[in-house]
Amino acid sequence: MAECTDLSISPSDPPLAAIALGSNLGEPLRQLRSAVQMLAQTAGIDVLAYSPWYCTIPVGPPQPNYWNGCLIARVQLSPWALLKTLQRIEVHFGRQRQEHWGARTLDLDLLLYGDRVITTAELTLPHPRLAERPFVLVPLAAIAPHWRHPLLGETIQTLRERVGDAGIIAVLSDDAGETTFATAADRLLPERR
Repeated sequence: MAECTDLSISPSDPPLAAIALGSNLGEPLRQLRSAVQMLAQTAGIDVLAYSPWYCTIPVGPPQPNYWNGCLIARVQLSPWALLKTLQRIEVHFGRQRQEHWGARTLDLDLLLYGDRVITTAELTLPHPRLAERPFVLVPLAAIAPHWRHPLLGETIQTLRERVGDAGIIAVLSDDAGETTFATAADRLLPERR
């Protein structure tokens, strides 16, 4: 899908949400694609763009590599209702929360909800580790490079450039149907046009 260029939000518009997707158990790519379809078919969620899929080195305990991506959606759900929807979809795909940062069939994280800043026991926006994770910033910058972090004031592209692409192993574009592998000598991934 193309870059999501309309990141303007007015009080009368439904807000945009940025959602990270990840999986490293079962059939990760099938599960991720199915999750995008399920989100697109959910009332109150209009998926506008999704990134290529990136194979990444896991953070946390020893486990298989992840496939990660991000999507942008216009939503007519509150941040809390959207979070509950994401959690229901995770459970549908067999997600079990047993180990912090452990392996999972599907992980859906609400990264951004317009320019909202929320800190509650159940939800923190923007996502507290968004600005430090290449496996989130690389795919998010592919579809929403100009979206500004509501607390830091910097664009996603600027944050992505700061963290680099450490841990990114490969990229698979659903549009192109091919995988490009990153190497230690050539860490620059193809630009998404």
